[in-house]
Amino acid sequence: MRTNKLDGMARVATGAALLGLLLAGCDQPAPESTPVPPPEPPAQTVPAPDTSPPAEMPPPADDAPPPTEPSAVPKPASSEEPAVDSMLAAIPSAKMSVAVDLRYSFDGPVLANQPVNVHLAAVPRTGGAKLTVSVQEAPGLQIAASPLNVQKTSASGVYRQQFSLTRLAPDTRQLSVLVIMEIAEGSGFGYFTIPLDGGTIPQKQDSVKQR
Repeated sequence: MRTNKLDGMARVATGAALLGLLLAGCDQPAPESTPVPPPEPPAQTVPAPDTSPPAEMPPPADDAPPPTEPSAVPKPASSEEPAVDSMLAAIPSAKMSVAVDLRYSFDGPVLANQPVNVHLAAVPRTGGAKLTVSVQEAPGLQIAASPLNVQKTSASGVYRQQFSLTRLAPDTRQLSVLVIMEIAEGSGFGYFTIPLDGGTIPQKQDSVKQR
């Protein structure tokens, strides 16, 4: 029985020794792995500089057109109004109840689809009246004009208006202008006709004052 007891103690001691070795092995840190360096990039080949001479430009041909010069800035239109004596007299209607004469002038011929400046000059034969001059719209004409309003006229005054006119239809041959005059005794009006094809209009010398 003593022998069996010794054998049991020997087994217990052996087991304890093995358990100690296992615990000691668990307490040791794991070996660190050595990082692998990344592969080096391949060396880039630098191209050699181009030492060849530059290509020569061919000479210009003898018949080549000369270089284009910048176009000149267009000059602004003259702001000077034509003299009243050089302007034509508009044709009054048969029934006129305003003491006003109307004169006109074009900066150039009135051609189709070509804008032209129109100058008007209203010459009243009496003072102290309110004057309104309105260019009438008409088919075949493009007119950029606002009414001319004068609160109080003078017998020696000349009241001017300038606007742009475009003739859209060649068969449109005249322009109509309405003139209204308001005085203490009442108001009157009348229509004037301006031919677009030019020409001198006969007029009475005593009906239009020269300015």
